[in-house]
Amino acid sequence: MKVMRNKIKNMSFLTVNFPLLISYSILSTSILLLASCGYHLVGSKPLPFNSVTIQQIKNMTYEPKLEEKLHNALSREFITQGIRVKSSGGDVDVEAAITTFELKAIASIDERVQEQSIIMKVNVKISDKDRVTEFIGMQSPIRITFMTIGTITESVVLKEKATEKAFLEIAKEIISKLIIRYAE
Repeated sequence: MKVMRNKIKNMSFLTVNFPLLISYSILSTSILLLASCGYHLVGSKPLPFNSVTIQQIKNMTYEPKLEEKLHNALSREFITQGIRVKSSGGDVDVEAAITTFELKAIASIDERVQEQSIIMKVNVKISDKDRVTEFIGMQSPIRITFMTIGTITESVVLKEKATEKAFLEIAKEIISKLIIRYAE
């Protein structure tokens, strides 16, 4: 009797999971077929450069140390994309100027600001031996906010993190536009 119950349990397990097993088999077979067929984007080609030199960034705002943060964000994003960053002699030169840095209150309680957004704009000039590309007024494609509740120190730390996040988003936007520009 005990043996019969175990067989019934095992059979019900297979019956319940059989459709799931079929689904996983079809999915894994599809993935293997796509991976092995040399799938690629039509019209995609490698970039005509392997390295960049980021020139000294100009900060045209009153907010201190923004140029360091933008330089770091651009460097990290170029490296993430597999492009070397050189101090001089890169295939492409990148010049940037931070033209706008604003804090806007977006939430307040009893006339005390609780949340702010950061608005930054950057002008970028990219030069190689054949062409010069300019992007004017580049900004983060998403709204970057931070809370201003708590101590002043906590608010400053949150503002610094939000500023770095905004520059990272701007760097991603610059590099994606650069890649699209060279893919044309």
